[in-house]
Order: sequence, then C-alpha cells, then structure tokens
Amino acid sequence: MFSIRVTVRRLFGSVTTSSSRLRLFVLLGLGGWTTAAQASQYDFLSVSGNNLMGNAASTTFTSNNKNGVITVSHIFSSPAAVGYADNDNKLIFPSQFSILFPGTGQVQGHLAMTVYGDPNSPIPGGNIYTSQVIFDLTGYKANLSNLKFGIWNTTDEVALPAYNVQMLDVNSKLVSGGLSVFGNQDNQLQVAGRSSMQYNTITGDITAPTQINKFGTHTDAIFLDGIPAGTQQIIVTGNLPPLNNVGDGVGYYFAEPVPEPSSVVMAAIGGAALVGAGLRRCRGRARGRARQT
Repeated sequence: MFSIRVTVRRLFGSVTTSSSRLRLFVLLGLGGWTTAAQASQYDFLSVSGNNLMGNAASTTFTSNNKNGVITVSHIFSSPAAVGYADNDNKLIFPSQFSILFPGTGQVQGHLAMTVYGDPNSPIPGGNIYTSQVIFDLTGYKANLSNLKFGIWNTTDEVALPAYNVQMLDVNSKLVSGGLSVFGNQDNQLQVAGRSSMQYNTITGDITAPTQINKFGTHTDAIFLDGIPAGTQQIIVTGNLPPLNNVGDGVGYYFAEPVPEPSSVVMAAIGGAALVGAGLRRCRGRARGRARQT
C-alpha cells in the first residue's frame, strides 16, 4: 500500500499547481481507504454447530472470505466427563476481542465443556476426566501461518498444566508446541479472567501463572499463530482432576486477515487521477495560446 501511494505522489509531481486540489483529493481518498483497511485487519470465522454434546458434537468454523472451513469434533474419556454446556455455542455469544482485533465487533466462538474429575472413582487414575477438542484444518485453504487461533476461559482452579495443545502435521505426526503467541486479551463481553493464560511454545502446555484480576474467573484469552503449512489438525487435550461436578467451559475462536483491495484497482485510481490532471493542464495551455492569438 505504501508503494502505491508513493507512486501516485511521483506521478502527480509533474502536474502543474493548477491541479493541486485534484491531487490533494485523490491522496486524501487513498489515505482514508488505508485508514479504513487498518481499522479492521481481521475477520472472525463464523460458527455453526449441531447442538449435540460429547462425542456426538460437531461444529464448523466458516471463512467469510471464501477460504473454506474448519470442522470441530470432541472425544471424551467417558459420558460422565461431558459438561452440561458442551457444544452450546450460543452461550458465548457475544464475545469480543477488539483490542487485539480492532473493528471486529461482536463475534461467535465454539464452546467445549469438560467436567472435573470424580473424587470417588475406584479406578486407579480414574479420578481425572479427559477431553480432546479436535480442529480439522484440511478444509481451510488460506495461509495457515496467518490464521489466529484463540482459546479463552481455561480453568485456573486445579493443578496446572491441565491443558495441552498439539498439532497433527503434514506427515500425520503429533507435534507438541511450535506455535507463536499473537497476544492476550480479556473477552470484553463475557466474564473477566482472573489469570492470564500462558502457552509454552515448546511443550504446548497451557498454564495461568499470573493473576490479573482477583475478582475474575478462570483466564483471559490467548491467541496463537504461526501454524505450519500442511498442518492437518490442532488438538487441545484437557485433563481435569477433581474439583466440583460442574466443569470448565472453554471458548475457541479463529480469525483470519481481511483481504485488501487489489493493487491493480489502486493503480487504476491513481492512473485515472493522473489522466484527469493531465487533461486540465492541456486545456489550460490551449486557453493560454488562444488568448495570445
């Protein structure tokens, strides 16, 4: 975008001062377009689900920019591990993350809910309930490295790490860690987080070591990016020990860059402005010669 504006300025540099108003109008227009583009650089994928819980749950994130879909499935260690609000996505609408993503407004996420473990389980180690939330990326056709993956409201009430993020890579190999942190932010239209979520870029573990609001609940949101090309799945595993008989309630989100208008279109605008300025100059010269004769 910067190079286009410079080119327009260079083109207009040879135009006489009589066309300065036109030049100013076009440059202000281009500047206004640039500001508008920067005001909303990302678009959250829309969400639709089948409203079924547990291993029957199915949700789809759909790109509003025709970049395909991301499908979601759940695997729980037992029916008892399934929280009452699992896959009830409407419960986390509206969500909003306009500090990290200016101009995006209210957005929808996907809700997964795992119950805390059973303290009375007679099975050794059976007092931990496990879930996997699996995001299938094979239907998404844009650049994965630019896609932002958000996680919100992981529990901070049990021993951590209770969650881990893995990827199924292009070779169908499970990889832990490997993502980058884009940023943290509270969900502005939902409950404020008590702790700030932290992602270990090597192990993929999710923790919450820093308290940010003693009156909050669970954690703020963290957005990750840098998904390697060819990644087939993102898998978030939760292992919740005993606490109560309710559960966590974790929200998931995807945001993608908004395509900018074509540079060809911008070049055409600059070219049209230059032609208009040139015609004015020619008419002015013609009038000048007519007065001289």
